[in-house]
Amino acid sequence: MSRTASIIQTNADGTKTWFHTAGDRYQVTGIDRNSRRFVKTYDNWFWARAINMWHGSRWLLRDGKRILISRR
Repeated sequence: MSRTASIIQTNADGTKTWFHTAGDRYQVTGIDRNSRRFVKTYDNWFWARAINMWHGSRWLLRDGKRILISRR
């Protein structure tokens, strides 16, 4: 198992869990309603999770790596 795979655990119900560490950032990427790409970065998971996405992904940024949390 790779190191990045062990950071985010998938539960039996499909939800994902991880432990926030100092310096973690969250990135939301996707396509807006006008078919333009967007990238937004947040220090807090609450704000990243609150973005209403049509097509996009949510990422955990840790140690210079981008780890997929969810995709829609």
